[in-house]
Amino acid sequence: MASDAPLILLAEPHPLSADLIVTLLEDLGLKAVVVTRGDALLEALLSREGHVVLLSSDLPDMDGFRATRQIRDLERRRLIPPVVVIGLTPQGLLDERQLCLDAGMDGQVSKPVTLGRLSAALSPYPLPN
Repeated sequence: MASDAPLILLAEPHPLSADLIVTLLEDLGLKAVVVTRGDALLEALLSREGHVVLLSSDLPDMDGFRATRQIRDLERRRLIPPVVVIGLTPQGLLDERQLCLDAGMDGQVSKPVTLGRLSAALSPYPLPN
């Protein structure tokens, strides 16, 4: 994996899921930084880390929907540049895609994440080299 690979911020509190998603991202030629809490995610974004956020809906300190609203508020206040936010939701969550879009996310992927689903979710967004 190239050191100049686009950086993905992965907000995922479950170590096994995080490990799997990091491996899938590496297979796509992407680099990931993992955070396990919403406050750590916001700090990373304020430090200008990440081109895309993969955001679990079940962070321990705030759910992914609240975290997304806070990200969008930081963007409106011009404290961070616009970022792509893709929700990671449990499979079977009723109206999961619509919940993500209503919160301000750009897309959604159901867990368990597969290479195909992850690639499809990221494909609409050009990532810097």
